Amino acid sequence: MASYLGAIASSRNSGDTALAGGLAAKMHEVVTLEGWSSPHVEAVTHTRFATGGSMRMQPDGCWDVVIFRNADTTTVLRTGLTTAAVTHDYAAGDEILAIAFKPSSFMPLMPGELMRDQGVVLPMIGKDRFRLGSDVLEIPTFDTVDGFVRKLVRNCIVEDNRVVASIVSGHPMAMSERTLQRHFLKTTGVTYKTFTQIERAQKALALLQQGRPAADVAFALGYADQPHMIRSVKAIMGVTPGQAARR
Repeated sequence: MASYLGAIASSRNSGDTALAGGLAAKMHEVVTLEGWSSPHVEAVTHTRFATGGSMRMQPDGCWDVVIFRNADTTTVLRTGLTTAAVTHDYAAGDEILAIAFKPSSFMPLMPGELMRDQGVVLPMIGKDRFRLGSDVLEIPTFDTVDGFVRKLVRNCIVEDNRVVASIVSGHPMAMSERTLQRHFLKTTGVTYKTFTQIERAQKALALLQQGRPAADVAFALGYADQPHMIRSVKAIMGVTPGQAARR
């Protein structure tokens, strides 16, 4: 969900930089929605920051609807799938509700091919609603996400591309490679090759953070060699394997 950051760049400064997966270590409250599944949503996460600082938002193969709340304002953003990590500054008391949509889900009004590495601030209507195209929607909370997503689907604001879902699952539909690639690029904003590079960098980072030796991780995930993995993880996730292993 890194894509929104360019749209709401903050002037706050801090020396505290953390990986997105390490927020709890700084005594921030991080809650993930459990017990609810959707064919369109990959994950729902609510974060409240106990202190000011900054964190690195890393590509995860999803696009998002993100709600930022601070003492003064509420901001709603529609983001695209991202291909590189960016840093987000936050203050004590800030909150983020992130609804991560699966790569096979798409928004016809804002297709993936136009939203790659982009974040669009959506116009507010009063204090608790926002406009998305011709629809006026209530800003969701952690407790109302399921109803919010159902309304997006019911109003055809979010749809599912079964061709892309079949590709991501590893069982692509029977059609030409060119057609498959066209569906994938239009829906996600990236080629399937780029998508798999992001997935592999995610897996590498997770294994490195578990303490696996870099050479073993490179071999296990099919990188040409360890330097290739180092370059790829650094370019996509914004950290070197050594930095990841120390966290």
